[in-house]
Amino acid sequence: MRISTAVIVAAAAAVLLAAGVRLAYPPTPTDSVVDAYWGHRVADPYRWLENPTDLKVKAWAAAQTQLALGYIEGRASYANFARRIAALSRTSTARFGLVVRRNRFFYLRETPPQPQPQLVVRDGLHGTERVLFDPQTNANGGAPPAIESVFVAPSGDKVAFTTQQGGSEDETLHVVETATGAMLSDTLPHVGGGTSGVALAWDGNERGFIHTQWPQRADGTYATSGILIYHHALGTPQSADIYAFGRGLSARAEYALDSSLDGRMEALFETDGDGVHASVYLRKDGGTFARVATPDDGIGSSGSLGGEFVSDALDVVSQANGSRGEVVSITSGSTFATGRVVVPQSSLVIESVNPVPGGFITADVDGGDARARFFTSGGTLRATIPIPPISTLTEVAADPRGGAIVIGYANYTTPNQWLRYDPGANALAATGIAQHSPGDFSHVVAERVFVPSLDGTVRIPLEVVHERGIALDGRAPTILTAYGAYGIITRPRFNSALLAWLERGGVYAQAMIRGGGEYGEAWHLAARHATKTKSSDDVAACAQWLGAHGYGNAHHIGIIGGSAGGFLMGLALTRNPQDYRAVVSQVGIYDLLRVELTPNGAYNTPEFGTVKDPAQFAWMLHQSPYHNVVRGRAYPAVLMTTGENDPRVDPYNSRKMIARLQADSSSSYPVLLVQRAGQGHGIGNSFSQQVEQVTDVYTFFDSQLR
Repeated sequence: MRISTAVIVAAAAAVLLAAGVRLAYPPTPTDSVVDAYWGHRVADPYRWLENPTDLKVKAWAAAQTQLALGYIEGRASYANFARRIAALSRTSTARFGLVVRRNRFFYLRETPPQPQPQLVVRDGLHGTERVLFDPQTNANGGAPPAIESVFVAPSGDKVAFTTQQGGSEDETLHVVETATGAMLSDTLPHVGGGTSGVALAWDGNERGFIHTQWPQRADGTYATSGILIYHHALGTPQSADIYAFGRGLSARAEYALDSSLDGRMEALFETDGDGVHASVYLRKDGGTFARVATPDDGIGSSGSLGGEFVSDALDVVSQANGSRGEVVSITSGSTFATGRVVVPQSSLVIESVNPVPGGFITADVDGGDARARFFTSGGTLRATIPIPPISTLTEVAADPRGGAIVIGYANYTTPNQWLRYDPGANALAATGIAQHSPGDFSHVVAERVFVPSLDGTVRIPLEVVHERGIALDGRAPTILTAYGAYGIITRPRFNSALLAWLERGGVYAQAMIRGGGEYGEAWHLAARHATKTKSSDDVAACAQWLGAHGYGNAHHIGIIGGSAGGFLMGLALTRNPQDYRAVVSQVGIYDLLRVELTPNGAYNTPEFGTVKDPAQFAWMLHQSPYHNVVRGRAYPAVLMTTGENDPRVDPYNSRKMIARLQADSSSSYPVLLVQRAGQGHGIGNSFSQQVEQVTDVYTFFDSQLR
């Protein structure tokens, strides 16, 4: 809900800014907290803002949010952006997360302005859609829950799925029968989410499954670390679930699970925190899990599947012998060490293996740009699939036992569409299943360039999107985004609402910086731990390139990132504030010294470091955005957003960082905080919440970059 006094606040803010006077921020007391780390005394003047239950903190955050929303809603472009983004966001139906089993096609379906996607099935690629679960009809008088994870049984007769509420990511597991749409009695709360994702693998007879489960404390509450694997038999209470795996492992263990289609083989991928490789375990016919690969074998990362069952073997993607990966086949009774390389190293990053009739398709990446190759199960290359350049694979789905192979892709100007792949002709054919935008992207162009890094060692892929014919005089309002962490790959995306920015002469640019996985594990490790600052240097290099080539210069460029990309924004604005006119940072990490004390913080130490190690502390202090705000330095305009229920990055990071910037920046540019109730990290946000946030972001940038 918008605050009723917003117009009054906005009017006052406009007068002050017109006169070059700083906004009147809510008073923010300081305290004298000082921490000692390895002989260093580090002041923390805004420690009091960490307590979310303190009434003073609540009042301060509410006042900051009121000021920020009042300022944004008072900009001249706000009403236009609000109308245009709402209209552009009402695309046709979107379908995603496709799984195919026995000619049944399961996916999530979202038709704006529907608040949350539905779980849907159709019999045959062109069969009639049936809704298996609709969050809108299960709201129980409140906001609809969000579907988070979907696990289809091998036969397609049942589907397990999870829901969460209000961005909390505390997921509850449900089971639905496909033929009838009847919900089974099995409802399992607290099965994961947030700090550690949900994992599940069906039994061969489909009478149960193994799944993740948070441990229950003595007081009845549930932990958010030390997740374990249990077996659940359908029709029995959760209290009867039988422990299967995980005791004695790290408290920050994360899991992914998979099973062969006949159910005889199960694979377990376990990672010790985020951004690290997995240990892999196999078991047959419900026996004991035996480890077949260690983290040194370079498989998987952060609870993601590092492989799939192809025929009777587990095919894993390994980066042990090269950064860009090879596919190694592990059969029953063997290990990674005795496995067979079926797809060797190449110039492409192998992201995943996708079983299809006649073999498997690798989803490949070249600097963030999608590629795909079709192999026989033995590893013989049959074809390079014709994916358009500067695109993203959205689906590679099939039942390996037979039937259609569906390839989905999207890019900056093309909404997601499903195509049927013909291996014999190596051709993609339209299925008629595609999303459509109400906006016209025919005048939008996307180009891919390579920017020399500041250290001169690499070239950074940069994708630039704008309407054809814009003036290249350095004054185009330009938004640059990047992520650069955990080895996660940044990719081209279609966003219908982006047209609202482009048609006003704006430019959008996306950088595939070091720290991500666009060129494999070496690209990730180049900006991790002590070298993390290279990611912000890469952003600076791209910003400078854009200005030098006629896009927005330092007076007309803004940067945006979220989560670990929010940490990147904190690095960028404290290290190179002169390169940017505005910064939007969403749900970011800024106090690097205390983040590991939060529920998700321990999971992040493999990427960001731990203050428990004196050598790591030294560079963490040097990097921590909160500790590197310099009093009297002129910082760009800043908008930070966070959600009260965020289980991944504690909202106090944003509160403390904003307090310090407001107190110390010598510029008159606005420094704003929006803390949203009923939301978390952004996972599961409703349609209206997404539209609201995009409107705020574009309005803020528009007010600063022209």
